[in-house]
Amino acid sequence: MADNASAALLTSNSEGAGEFGNVVNVVQAGADPTGEEPINPVLEEVRADDTLLFFPEGRYRMNTTFRYTGFTNFGIRGPRATIVPASADEWVGEDERCFLLGVYYSPGQRILVQGLDFDYSAPNTGVRAVEAYASDRLFVRGVEITGEHDTLMDAGGTFNVTDPSGVGVVDGFSVPDGTAALVDEGGRIQYGRSGITVNRYHSGSIWFRNCVIKSCWDNGLYATDSNGFVSIQGGLYQNNNVSNLRLGGVDSVIQSPRVVVDRVRFNDLNQRGIRIEQGARVLVNGAKIELPNPNGHAITVENPVTSATITNANIDIGSSPVQNSQGIVVSGDTGPVRIVGGTINISGPDIGGNAISIGSGQSTEPVIVENVQITGDRGGEPGGREAIRCGRNNCTFRSLQIRQPGPAYRQGLTLTGDNCKVVYSNIQATHYPLINTGSGTRVLNSVLDSYDGYPAARLYSSSSDVEFVGSTLAHGIQDDGATDLRLVANGFPST
Repeated sequence: MADNASAALLTSNSEGAGEFGNVVNVVQAGADPTGEEPINPVLEEVRADDTLLFFPEGRYRMNTTFRYTGFTNFGIRGPRATIVPASADEWVGEDERCFLLGVYYSPGQRILVQGLDFDYSAPNTGVRAVEAYASDRLFVRGVEITGEHDTLMDAGGTFNVTDPSGVGVVDGFSVPDGTAALVDEGGRIQYGRSGITVNRYHSGSIWFRNCVIKSCWDNGLYATDSNGFVSIQGGLYQNNNVSNLRLGGVDSVIQSPRVVVDRVRFNDLNQRGIRIEQGARVLVNGAKIELPNPNGHAITVENPVTSATITNANIDIGSSPVQNSQGIVVSGDTGPVRIVGGTINISGPDIGGNAISIGSGQSTEPVIVENVQITGDRGGEPGGREAIRCGRNNCTFRSLQIRQPGPAYRQGLTLTGDNCKVVYSNIQATHYPLINTGSGTRVLNSVLDSYDGYPAARLYSSSSDVEFVGSTLAHGIQDDGATDLRLVANGFPST
């Protein structure tokens, strides 16, 4: 074996070595490219710092983890090379990874993984393909896992940049066949098998580009526990349970992904589109979310989030087995949230669900909804009667366009919080365009009209200090006992 390893040590210009001083052709070093004999002994012998392991085209069997830590520069490249892990019954050791490159307490400085396929098509097969911890640079490109991961072992890929000044790129990581929902020895469904994870040891900056993650049982891309920067750019995330994209961090970004839920397995509990779980100044821009068969909300902003912005989302929600699948849901105790631009089409008669839901809580930070269009024939029963429901104080709706023609019962905007504003908006619905129970509401230069001839607004007795200025209020106002109502320069057409 030593002679083979020596013969395989090539110059830095061979096999596309790039920035590596040495390249090892693993086949020349003795690795079996037919998938019959495990290659782990060869990998252990030839690994070295400042070295690239080159895998020629072939199939390479692994039956235990290849672990290498504390190095300066190490890479694996294998265009058209396929890694075939042993089944769970044959896997050796408790470490559930094919490649473990660095660990949090002894990361590699620079890591490259490029051009590997992993074949999980055999029954009872699946371990985590790659887990990498780099302090300086991490580059992963063109890695694909084919075949459903149907074991209780860790899944997908885990990628972390451990130093705050370090950077990483994961480009084209693909898990098209997902992970099965399995039960453990106690009969409980086993969580923890996501397509991509970023864990609490990530402190630097990492970009995920054009990744494809489908049908994973526990999140598609899961990146919420770290203090580092995460950017998700493009890609397809489809039918993943819990969340297709789950993000946190500071200044983290989701840019132009496509998220689809069109298949609900019997044990998929909640297939949210995008879940912003924590962090500050999180941005979601240009997301295209298609939920023809939704099982969860399109976008959620949860209470630990101190600030977030959602811009130019294009959300299409169809008939749903879950009555209250909604478009954008903002929890009641988040920091300020802005929803700017984009469209929400929410369809399916006689099925509830809001296009936008802003919860009530202790937060007094504003939610601003601006230049958003809401369309579709979504019905009102058995829940989600309004296109938008707002329970928070100090919210503003500017240049809002709502068209909810029914035919089922449907309201436009319900305000239960105080000191909210509706400005330059056009709201049309089958039932009341506006329902108000709070105080300090201002409706300025807006058009409110009911397709079915209901009054433009209904004010409950709890309403106080409500003002309509310069607005078109078709069929008038239904005043059920509001106090201090002011009407200035409005029009009241009857048809």
